[in-house]
Amino acid sequence: MRAAIAAKGPGLVMAITDGTAGAGLPAGTHARLGGRTITVRDVARLDDGTMAGSVLTMDRAFATLVAGCLVSLPDAARMCATTPARELGLVGHGVIAAGAVADLVVLSPTYHVVQTWIAGRRVWDAGRPEEAA
Repeated sequence: MRAAIAAKGPGLVMAITDGTAGAGLPAGTHARLGGRTITVRDVARLDDGTMAGSVLTMDRAFATLVAGCLVSLPDAARMCATTPARELGLVGHGVIAAGAVADLVVLSPTYHVVQTWIAGRRVWDAGRPEEAA
């Protein structure tokens, strides 16, 4: 990952996740994927042990970029939000600027989601989830 980021730069590298329904759930949890049961482990696995997909969440991808790849916070944000939004043609998304869509995620110092905001309205808060909606 470091080599790709160094070669292309954060404006041309996108952080993505192919997270399944098991993404973010504790190990051992069962979820459904395409009508089949998957079990959360290091990845999502079918009953026969076949890998069914990732359980990576975007906050964990962000944390991996910062802690594992030594990417700066602004560059990690660019790779997780700005670059993908630009490549998808989502004008006003993935940036913090006047006139932009105010969809934001607030992370803890350990890069876990503590708040989510959609269109400038707090919709989830780890400290008060029942009050945010």
